[in-house]
Amino acid sequence: MSETVVDKTSEAPASFLEKITTDPKIAILFTYVGLIILAIIPIYVGSIKSIKQPKVPKSEKKKHENEEEEESESEDEDIERFSLDDAKQFPFIGSAALISLFLVYKFFDKKYLNYLITAYFSIIGVGSLTQMFSYCAEFVLGKKIKNEFKLLLTQKKEELVKLSFSSIHIALFILAIVVTAAYSFTKNWILSNILGLAFSITTIPLLKLDSFKTGILLLSALFFYDIFWVFFTPVMVTVAKNFDAPIKMLFPRNIFTWIKSGLLTTKGIEFSMLGLGDIAIPGVYVALCARFDHSLAVKKNGGKPIKKFPMPYFTTCYISYILGLITTMGVMHVFNHAQPALLYLSPACIISSLLCALVRGEIKALFEYDDESEEEKKAREEKEKKEKEKKEKEEKDKKEQTNKEVKEKKEQTKKEVKGKKEQNKKAAKDKKKN
Repeated sequence: MSETVVDKTSEAPASFLEKITTDPKIAILFTYVGLIILAIIPIYVGSIKSIKQPKVPKSEKKKHENEEEEESESEDEDIERFSLDDAKQFPFIGSAALISLFLVYKFFDKKYLNYLITAYFSIIGVGSLTQMFSYCAEFVLGKKIKNEFKLLLTQKKEELVKLSFSSIHIALFILAIVVTAAYSFTKNWILSNILGLAFSITTIPLLKLDSFKTGILLLSALFFYDIFWVFFTPVMVTVAKNFDAPIKMLFPRNIFTWIKSGLLTTKGIEFSMLGLGDIAIPGVYVALCARFDHSLAVKKNGGKPIKKFPMPYFTTCYISYILGLITTMGVMHVFNHAQPALLYLSPACIISSLLCALVRGEIKALFEYDDESEEEKKAREEKEKKEKEKKEKEEKDKKEQTNKEVKEKKEQTKKEVKGKKEQNKKAAKDKKKN
């Protein structure tokens, strides 16, 4: 007599695993978590990288030499500051660009436009990837990469290009070219996300808000901008779906279906997306909070550089951004409709920073905060002074040249008149002789 015994304990894990991989509700949860992780990584890294230590006075340089040596090399980079006027104009410029792209996609063959867009983003992508890879290399090595080479291109004593790099940067640059080329030919969503991460991570430290007034105005304006273009028109959703470029984070709606289909397969796979604007725009505000924390700590430290310091504003705003993103995903899932992420992210970032300042009794300090350091202010004023002097010199030279030309013209006219008179006089004399 034989008897087959069924091991029910082995069925349970199998059925549980099968339920996870086949249940669309669980699969979409992985998608939302994936998008949230892809959004919060560049904001954290970009915010930390946007913090710059103040320059050490020469008298104390030896004391802080080892600590601050790594900071000095990156101090001279050009920083784009977002002013109050820029914040006022941004929604209108963004709207104009959005409508233009929508009309182009509607009336022209999108294939050729996407070729052009791919070429453009591939070129700038190489630079962004090189920078991101250098951050990764510094993290792995545990120290800043020292520059070995300097490239300076000038024209009549004016600096056009100034680059400092090392052999490691050259290797990372080649790697960036390989990744960008692979994306251009395959349009793989993972490579697209890597480029998207690079754009976000490098944009946040580079594009700095000059004050909280500017940041609050920008987020408030884009709050209404996002609502209008997502809820009241098909423009933003249409452009986002057709714009074949790494300006959005993508994640399969069912990650398990994608794995089963093959890791290189995208055919028949549906994706959820999050625009880079929903990462970079709130990201520059979160980074402003991080720099505000740092400025308060530096002030308490007597204006000296400080590495470790409390970050209440950054932490509060960063957590609020994550909660706002979770809310966006939740509402999108419930109503099964694209959501303007800034509808939730803008209030989350603004309100959290203001509440933090209110609790800490630093509302006045928050609104009076100027993100431009003393060193940057002096450098800017000196640059503006040089530009003004150069402009005045050019205008003076131009005026002198004009006056010289006028004088020469007058003298020429006088000579011509005199010559004509003499010619007429001679002609009259000859006539009288005859």
